[in-house]
Parts: sequence; C-alpha cells; structure tokens
Amino acid sequence: MLKEALADDRLPEEARARISLAHEILAAKVAGAMSRDEFIALRKSLGRTQEDLAHDLGKRVRQIARYESGEVPIPAPVAQVLRELAEKR
Repeated sequence: MLKEALADDRLPEEARARISLAHEILAAKVAGAMSRDEFIALRKSLGRTQEDLAHDLGKRVRQIARYESGEVPIPAPVAQVLRELAEKR
C-alpha cells in the first residue's frame, strides 16, 4: 500500500516526503528493526558492496537497494544477521 501511495503521480512531493518519514519512523519502532542509515553504515563498515551483502544475506541486489533507499523497511531478521556479521568483525 505504501509503495502504491508513493508511486501515485498526483501525490504532492511534500506528502511523499511525509509518508516516507512516517514509514521510516514506524520501521524503527519495530522490535529489532534498523534504520536505513544504520544498515548502510554497517554494510560499509564490513567493506561490503550491495552485491556482496545481497549474497551474504541470500537476497537480491535490488532488495538491498530498497532497504538502503528506505523504500521498504528492513526486517528484524535481516537486521539481526547484519548486526551479527558486524560483531564478528
């Protein structure tokens, strides 16, 4: 539903920005969730590209890009695995 709302060309840019911000705030409140900024920072601290991380997590590169752009929230299980990888480093 969020994706459809953001794709609606009739939606003013300000409304898109507010919806995206609300989406990020809600995602951060989910137990174990991770912000896109934390996701990007951890990936970079591991010295991994989006392609590398997609392979590590068993995801497609496009999904990693969606997490990093804030298009979709980062699921708690994905956040947990990424944090565990960072802790091992």
